[in-house]
Amino acid sequence: MSVLDELARRGNTTAVVSEAGQFDYAELLGRVERYLARLAQQGVGAGAIVGVEIADEVEHLIASLALIAAGAHHITLATHDPPAVRSELAGRVGVTHVVGQGAEVTRRNAVFAAEGEGEGGVYLKTSGTTGGMNIIAFTAAQLAAQALRHPEYSTERLLRLASIEHNNSKRHRLYCMLMGGTNVFRPPGDFDEAAFCARHRVTCLDISRMHASNLAAQDRPGRFEGTKLRTGGSAIPIDVRRAVEQRVTPLLYVRYASTESGAIAMAGPGEHDEAESVGRPLPGVDLQIVGPDDQPLPRGETGRIRLRAPGVATGYLDGGEQTAERFRDGWFWPGDVGMLRADGSLIVQGRQDDMMVLNGLNIFPAEIERVLERHPDVSVAAALPLASRIHGQIPVAAVELKAKATTSAAQLQAYAREHLALRAPRRILVVEQLPRNSQGKIMRRAIAVLFEQRWQQ
Repeated sequence: MSVLDELARRGNTTAVVSEAGQFDYAELLGRVERYLARLAQQGVGAGAIVGVEIADEVEHLIASLALIAAGAHHITLATHDPPAVRSELAGRVGVTHVVGQGAEVTRRNAVFAAEGEGEGGVYLKTSGTTGGMNIIAFTAAQLAAQALRHPEYSTERLLRLASIEHNNSKRHRLYCMLMGGTNVFRPPGDFDEAAFCARHRVTCLDISRMHASNLAAQDRPGRFEGTKLRTGGSAIPIDVRRAVEQRVTPLLYVRYASTESGAIAMAGPGEHDEAESVGRPLPGVDLQIVGPDDQPLPRGETGRIRLRAPGVATGYLDGGEQTAERFRDGWFWPGDVGMLRADGSLIVQGRQDDMMVLNGLNIFPAEIERVLERHPDVSVAAALPLASRIHGQIPVAAVELKAKATTSAAQLQAYAREHLALRAPRRILVVEQLPRNSQGKIMRRAIAVLFEQRWQQ
């Protein structure tokens, strides 16, 4: 079924809510069809590769749906990124046209000739927090298959604080639309999130790990009564989970996902424990833990994670060796190490590439971060390996302290040694703010540069 058919069959169900008003799926269909006609008049059709430079979230959603219906693939050229970054991204995917606010179209490739048929799709890019950024092309059918892992969206009123110009927000906005739910968009600037959720009857607030920590730190119980809070994108420590449940809402959901696959597993109320489980794999996701010989391991044993599910990507746009490494034998290998417990719930222990080997001792950043973040003065910690001529790799960590905290790096090292012994970081750097990308994810490569500037190996 096409995107336009999906919109048509939802009828008078509310599709979009914003400070400017709300409208149903019938009105959304009309707006998409009018946008589609304007695109056709300007030569944008099947086979086009379109960069979308639209900050307004509602218009961005309409443009995305129209481009998919037109048979074009599109990629977000986020308006918050510098022009040079947008230009480089457009070049990597071979953008033929750029669509701006008000459906203004600029042809980027003068020799473009329309070709192709059927519905288009979306290019999404990986975060690039630990390595180079990859780009993935998803068809509308793949996105629809991923959306089926979220049956709750059929009755959801979804608010995401991150703009639709961010990868994960665009994906979930499209999921919500494909399942027939209601997309609620935030107002510009600062606003009272709890009051906004209550006024617009938001049933699910989807936020980053950083924002979840900030909400929990505000210590105002019951602020989001009746609203689910869903988070993910990076490990969510048990202390943060408990603080959210106690101070924000008991309806906490922690998601394990990847750009390449969409959601993989979800831990909901009653499933948050000291092991920091991410819950059981979602329906339709076949997940295995395998050993060095790529054979499945018994429950309770640690190994590499691999999975397959409808809608999972099959490769990177220009990935080469990375495509061969991550997509093989019919499985997607996200690069994580984990364990399935006896009850089928998944424990993610860290990224395989991030594992440090100190004099033959295997250390994962997550175990260091978990300990440091339990210190009462630490807000967020990020651990990583630094190359050492003598030891191979040494574990180090950078931390953000809570407001008004004065704990020193030496005191944190002593605390870490008490709890981690040989696995403790050899150096700790206290920073005012950890480097993050536009989606709030910590940039470990930038932290490594800070250490290299401070200490030469």
